[in-house]
Amino acid sequence: MITTIENFFLDAWIWSMTWGIYHMPINMLVMILCFIFVARLRIIPSIWLTVFSKLFSIVLYALVVLCIVYFVKLQIVFPETVHYQNINTLAACISLAVIYSFFQVLFFLIVNRFYALNIGFIAMITVVSNFISALLVYKFIDIP
Repeated sequence: MITTIENFFLDAWIWSMTWGIYHMPINMLVMILCFIFVARLRIIPSIWLTVFSKLFSIVLYALVVLCIVYFVKLQIVFPETVHYQNINTLAACISLAVIYSFFQVLFFLIVNRFYALNIGFIAMITVVSNFISALLVYKFIDIP
């Protein structure tokens, strides 16, 4: 069970650094637009919140994966031939959205201690923007 969880986080991280790299710019654009038009925040705070939450989530996720690899001594064994047709791209995109949403909401909870935010509304925007980004990446990704 634990090995499955470790492999899930490692696989999702590898996905985020390869085909899932498109998630980041799409998510940032969608989140900024949601902050401006839905949450009625100004442009500059929307950009700062988006950039720092995304940076926080990427760095924290990388640290979690590095800790898993280091402390658990998890080894990556790549197959000799890669079969892309065996990859469930929708599941990979959505799992990445869930992970990034979790870390971004954690960021907003930390920021909420210092600045008053409507944390429920911000968390909803974070989750929705990550899932929209995941679906857009899934829709337009073309794995050979």
